[in-house]
Amino acid sequence: MWYPNSPAWNVVLGLGWQSLGFWGLFLVAFLSMSALFGVALLGARLAGARALPTLLVFIPILLGASASLSARATVVVQAFVLAAAIFAWWWGGIANRLNSVAAIAVVGAVGFGVSFAGNWVHLSFMLMAAAIAVMWAVAWWLSPGLNALRRIALTLAGTTGLFLGCILSPYGVELTLERSRVVSEICQGIIIEWTSVFRAAEFGDFRWIPVAVVAACIALGSGMWAFRSLRRHGRSDARIRLLVPLAIFAVPMTLIGFGALRFLGIGMLAILPVAAAATTALVDVVHERQGAGGILARPKLVEYASGRFWVTVMTGIAIVLAPLAAFGASKGSKTPEAVLGELLPRDCSLFSDAGAAGPVILTRPDVKVWIDGRADFYGRQHLIESVRIFSAIDPVPEEADCVLLPLWDGLGHVIPLALSLDRDPVWDRIATLDGYALWVRP
Repeated sequence: MWYPNSPAWNVVLGLGWQSLGFWGLFLVAFLSMSALFGVALLGARLAGARALPTLLVFIPILLGASASLSARATVVVQAFVLAAAIFAWWWGGIANRLNSVAAIAVVGAVGFGVSFAGNWVHLSFMLMAAAIAVMWAVAWWLSPGLNALRRIALTLAGTTGLFLGCILSPYGVELTLERSRVVSEICQGIIIEWTSVFRAAEFGDFRWIPVAVVAACIALGSGMWAFRSLRRHGRSDARIRLLVPLAIFAVPMTLIGFGALRFLGIGMLAILPVAAAATTALVDVVHERQGAGGILARPKLVEYASGRFWVTVMTGIAIVLAPLAAFGASKGSKTPEAVLGELLPRDCSLFSDAGAAGPVILTRPDVKVWIDGRADFYGRQHLIESVRIFSAIDPVPEEADCVLLPLWDGLGHVIPLALSLDRDPVWDRIATLDGYALWVRP
């Protein structure tokens, strides 16, 4: 028995594939990531961030969270979370001028709609629904002109709507939580996004340590600035009811990410508007102190803190990267695994990693794959067997007569199995493309 964790998103991906093939999948990824970036930029603008500080802080955060950015359902879930925070900011500013019943009914309806859609897009939204309920409660508390009774009513209405959306999710509350537990147990210590920063380091993957540390510093610094702004301005500053709820959500998620990397990306993407507003405030402080003289008023420091300097730097970077972007686009949307997959012998049994199996499943339904991205479908023991085979501890399964692999892992190390296959006279490497290779038994 297998439970798809993103039923509605599977339909969207299927429509993209059936309409335009690989370009359809690219379009789905492009639109979903653009929606996330757009909502984050809107949140940053509403929080008082200016364009250049926003760009300067968005770039490192998005690079650090790049593993979470693809045609995956969680990108849409993340956009829902940011949109829900922006809705609370907007509604909190006008709720005191509306009829009580209408104000409360709208919050309940929006909560239900967001939760229903989010849970069908991806089962992880059940956790997000609880987080949104907390963010909304904080936003109503920070909204000026609302009496205690209306704040309580809005909180109850929003929480009820979010909970009803969870009840009408694909598997209901109980089974969804059970499936989340099962997936976590299966993937723990094997799939990188379910692994802790420290566990990854034990396996020699040290790249997540600086990412996690920088993310924690940005989240904590931005969160402390948001609460400092709350103490200074209180409810009189409309930005507070957007900044503080997002900080309450993003900071714990980022810290939890030290224990499971999948939460690190969630926290980093949620803190984007807060970090942009905090960076804008920091730039303002620097400019004020430069105007007062002192060490910050030195000509070079004034130049480095100016918008003109960074516009020039960013323009230069864009010019340098433009040919690379053009080269990447010229190859089309088809991945190297998909190109090599077309060379597979008919009806062969393929051993590959999960990433290579995906396009093969789409383009070569005659080929049987060893594993794909559905870890909970194959189970923990099968994942362990795959790791042992990739590490060349165990041999390739006897029934496999073709192998499609990346030649290097994410750390730049040669895959041990690739070396083993090249040395084994039983296997012939027949094609290589962009870091992937295809072997077949003669």
